[in-house]
Amino acid sequence: MVIRQQGLSLAKVTGFGLFVASERGGWNVLRDAISGLEADLGHAHQVHLLADPDDARPVFSISPPGDGIELSVRLDRHDWKSRSLREMVDLFQGLPIDARDRLSLDAGAWLDEWERTSPRDKKIDWNIAAALDECRCLEVEVRTGMHRVRAAFRPAFLDSEGPVLRIADAMRTHVVFADTGAPGFRWSNQAPGHLKIQSVVAERVEEAVAAA
Repeated sequence: MVIRQQGLSLAKVTGFGLFVASERGGWNVLRDAISGLEADLGHAHQVHLLADPDDARPVFSISPPGDGIELSVRLDRHDWKSRSLREMVDLFQGLPIDARDRLSLDAGAWLDEWERTSPRDKKIDWNIAAALDECRCLEVEVRTGMHRVRAAFRPAFLDSEGPVLRIADAMRTHVVFADTGAPGFRWSNQAPGHLKIQSVVAERVEEAVAAA
């Protein structure tokens, strides 16, 4: 599973369970405890079934109308001839899309290919780099208009290019790319050795600036 918001991306190897709605969060909000994925179906969205450019495995993707993909799930245990995949296409009356539409959806984009990026000559905040070096549990929250994912893992690999941090656990089941120079980037100490990073959406950043 890959989820991308402006300045923060998370790739996670995961299974999926039952998505459950609760009145407390609104009946349109579905949550899956296994993957940590939350989806608000009250938002308009488009669903795509694409081929992975590396090995043509099917990739289930979701995007807002007229915008790029924000969530994708690679279906490792399926191929295009599988019965369940064909039934899915038939059930939702799937239509083929032009290759140019695929490019406009940012299909196959890298984790650090955001709409806006900080200048590469901008330096990283070494306070967070030092904190990550001592971190035993990193909590990440990625939020888009329709989706939210929370994940926690022990970072084992840390790299940077300009202001962009690359973080992964030992098995590479979690990989995070974070633009620490983005206006909405936030990090905080939750407890000794426990950090949280997130990117606040633009509207909330503007509200915070206005209130300051």
